[in-house]
Amino acid sequence: MITQKSSQYFNQLDKVAEDVITLLSETMDVNTIFLASNDRYSNFIVKAFNRKAALLKEGERTPFEDVLCKLVVDNDSEPIVITNLAENALTINHPVTLTVGNGCFLGAPIYKSDGEIYGTICAFDTKPYDFTAYDVRLIKTLSSLLSQTIILEDLMLHDHLTGLYNSFYLKEFFKQEKEAGKQYSLLYVDLDRFKEVNDEYGHDIGDELLKKVASLFKKTAPKDSVVARIGGDEFVFLIPVSSIEMIEAKNVAADLFDLLTTQTIEIEGNHLSISASIGMTYAYPGKQLKEIMKEADMAMYAAKGNGRSQLQVH
Repeated sequence: MITQKSSQYFNQLDKVAEDVITLLSETMDVNTIFLASNDRYSNFIVKAFNRKAALLKEGERTPFEDVLCKLVVDNDSEPIVITNLAENALTINHPVTLTVGNGCFLGAPIYKSDGEIYGTICAFDTKPYDFTAYDVRLIKTLSSLLSQTIILEDLMLHDHLTGLYNSFYLKEFFKQEKEAGKQYSLLYVDLDRFKEVNDEYGHDIGDELLKKVASLFKKTAPKDSVVARIGGDEFVFLIPVSSIEMIEAKNVAADLFDLLTTQTIEIEGNHLSISASIGMTYAYPGKQLKEIMKEADMAMYAAKGNGRSQLQVH
């Protein structure tokens, strides 16, 4: 299974990746076929097939500068084809070549919906191999298939305007985390008087404000939490907590109030101030997300009724 956090719900990618690697392993007589994700700092092996020697293992992480995948990323859209690592100017002094000696490598890039590279699909062995023109066309075609799969599933999981997670992802994440027995608090955040921003400055400015607020929310969210936009000017935080006291979530709420009240957001020469009303509840075991969100929503409206820009706990 694909296990990196942002990929754990890419169920279709998982299946497509298995089929792609199987097809490549049946077409090319090389030892290893693998799918890697790259963040320009490290190379993570998402899936790997080894015919004999276990050259790569799923879950391995290697510094990005030390892997052949970097050549693919640097080359952008076209595959990298190297029949003999020890005889190619790109790889003759590469760390991999210095380790394995003669070897071969074929790699193609995989893209995300924002046009950035997600990773690479590659073939590798410790002996030379003459990749055919068909091999190159095939891996390029299959890398495009993987790219389209990632793009479609990414659109399913994210809000198109802000890039935050959406309601679908929130539901799936909550289901899996509750099944694992983890404790969460839910913050329901509604921006105060956002309609007035749209009315005075227009919807384009309003959209830009939502993007900037979303960016602030992502920076505020603690590790292993989830921030989602569920519609309009409404956002949800799912925050891991250690007890029903929800100290961690209360700290996040305090940070949000501090962040929003101390910053003026500039958009096209307009200096905008924004605040938020927040409802909080504890995700009791056995309760469904819909019920928990309703409780937090009621608490949020109570906060608005009490004067806005405050926290109300259900």
